[in-house]
Amino acid sequence: MKSLVYGEDERCIAWAESEMPGCKFREDAKSIAIARDDAILAAAVFDTFSRTSCFIHLVSDGSKHFLNRAFIVAVFAYPFIQCGYRRVSAIVAESNVPSLRIVQHFGFVPEGRLREDADDGGDLIVFGMLRKECSWLPTGTGFLPAFAV
Repeated sequence: MKSLVYGEDERCIAWAESEMPGCKFREDAKSIAIARDDAILAAAVFDTFSRTSCFIHLVSDGSKHFLNRAFIVAVFAYPFIQCGYRRVSAIVAESNVPSLRIVQHFGFVPEGRLREDADDGGDLIVFGMLRKECSWLPTGTGFLPAFAV
């Protein structure tokens, strides 16, 4: 059975870094993960927090087994509802086609390009999503995931 993992930032961030060789998240990083039988399938790592936004990094085990509505809603509820941010940003290497598809499927909009900044010498694409553009947030009252900042 799949379960959401909150409040285990050290474990989840270490897992995410192990899945992305050469990646080191900032000291302010927080995470939400989804696991099956205690094995992490994917983690959303949030960092670079400001007064109005943060960056999101989605890391998976390479499968698509993490894609369920509960996880996606929790991922977007954290910055938009709990933190009260107006936007979230993501940066994806132009050569990472699966990640480009996912961020665009989630509703992120391309906003810019960091030329020749990817590890492979290619470009990084900057994506953004405004709270008002997020179709994953629940409507109504009474919803707030239990996630400690």
